[in-house]
Order: sequence, then C-alpha cells, then structure tokens
Amino acid sequence: MNSAHYIAHVRRLMSQLSAVVIAGDSGIRGREIGQEKAMISVLGHPLIDYVLEALRKCREVSEVIVSVTGSTPLTESHVRSRGYQSINVSGAGYDSDLHYVMQLLSTPYALMVPANLSLLRPESIDDVVDAFYRSKMASMVVGIPMDDAQEVLAEPSSFMDMNGVRAMPCGVRVMDRNLALNGLCNDEAYLVTDLEDFAIEVNTIGQLRMSERVLRTRRSHKQIPSGD
Repeated sequence: MNSAHYIAHVRRLMSQLSAVVIAGDSGIRGREIGQEKAMISVLGHPLIDYVLEALRKCREVSEVIVSVTGSTPLTESHVRSRGYQSINVSGAGYDSDLHYVMQLLSTPYALMVPANLSLLRPESIDDVVDAFYRSKMASMVVGIPMDDAQEVLAEPSSFMDMNGVRAMPCGVRVMDRNLALNGLCNDEAYLVTDLEDFAIEVNTIGQLRMSERVLRTRRSHKQIPSGD
C-alpha cells in the first residue's frame, strides 16, 4: 500500500485520533505571573483557548481532551465550562502521566500538544498528523532547529539529532496508542520545522509578548478571528 492509499485508509477510520492538551503546569518560569500557565491572558483570552480552538478546527482530530493536575483547578474548571473533557493526572512525571492518559483513551492514535503553544493553527497540526501517517512509524516528534529555538528560548534546553539536524523537541508528538501502552514507541520519526506555530512557546513574560506580537500581526492580516 503506497503512502497516499495508506493515508486514505487511515482517514476512512477517522474518529480515531484524540488530541490531548497538556495543561498541568501551575505557572510560568520564574513565577513571573502568579497564575496557572494555561489561564494566562493572551490578548484578552486564556492561553489554552488558542490551542483548543486550533485543535477543534483540525481535519485530523476527532476529539480534544485536556490533561490537568491538582495544581490547575482553574484550568480544569475553564475547559469543562467550554465543553471539553479533562483528565486529572498525578503530575509525577511525563511518562507516567502519559501512560495513564493512554489507558483512558479509546482511539488508536493520540496527539500530545502543550497548552503553551498559542500560535498553533489547524493547518499546521494537520500537516504534522499527515506526516505521521506517511511515516508509518510508531510515533513522531516535532522539533525546532537549534538556531531557531535559541532565538526564542529563555534558557538553554536539550537538543537532539533529528534527521541529521540539531533540533529541540517542542512537545508536540503523535503516536500509536496501543504501541505506546506496550512500550513499543521507540520506532520514532521526526518532523523538523521552523514554523512559529511550534517554535514560540509561552514560558516567560518575554515569550508571552513575542506571541502577542505574532497574533496581532496575524489578526491584521485576518489570519485568525478577533474573538469578538
């Protein structure tokens, strides 16, 4: 089966990819804002709303679920008020939390997305999922080239080799749920991109302002709704 037929086959079985927004972080680095990270105001809207809206409009995503912890009660209340399901994880560690979430999902595939990527657009996410299906691998990690990442990072971060490029994982990952539950996601593909959608996280005040500048520019070009 060639790549085009494989993607078509997967799409015929859609209702099979869950997007999980990771929103259990209680604050941003340096405690610069005493508020749950996902609820920080970005141009008048909670940070997480930008991520939820992008995922809601994705062609490839069948459901959106938010992963929260005991440290993020406001986030949990907010997403539930908007009609989204939340899963409360322990926050003890990424791997254990991921395993717990995977056990509760019913779809064959899962897309993990951090709540602090306010610049995500539906088409960018769909491109990632398309690339994952084409790869026929157990999982796919999205990375930012080292030079691009260092322009927006508040502090040094870990880099790894992705397809011969030094890149930083941005936290976006697609995986086969059953393989992940059985610890068989070592067969990993990489997608390296310099798109601002993935490159600009909101972890500091500086990154928040940077994100707002991009959003204002997009609004001026009518690339995103004003929220009115």
